[in-house]
Amino acid sequence: MTNRGKYNRYITIYEIVQDGETNRLGEKIESEQVAAQLFASIETRVGGLLTGRPADTVMTNVTHKISWDYKNFPEILPDKHIIRYENHEFKVNYSINDGFKNEELQVFVTEKV
Repeated sequence: MTNRGKYNRYITIYEIVQDGETNRLGEKIESEQVAAQLFASIETRVGGLLTGRPADTVMTNVTHKISWDYKNFPEILPDKHIIRYENHEFKVNYSINDGFKNEELQVFVTEKV
């Protein structure tokens, strides 16, 4: 069972949506809409992942792990969501539903500076 008392930070998850309009260069205009506001835990993590050969390289830098009750927001995608907490903004790298238990979603992020 998950210790829900550790979720002591109120975060906002934004979904990046395309409005259907284009700018003068023909690029689709994107905007951010609030997808969810919930309590989560934020832990500092510093590290990286580098795998594969030069052509198949996967590289990511992680600065924090943000976790919340799985039922509150079960799916978050790197190219579709961003997370904000107070004056901090985080880019989603990947998420894990540890043990496929559907109890807690762990999201590994990089803080934008």
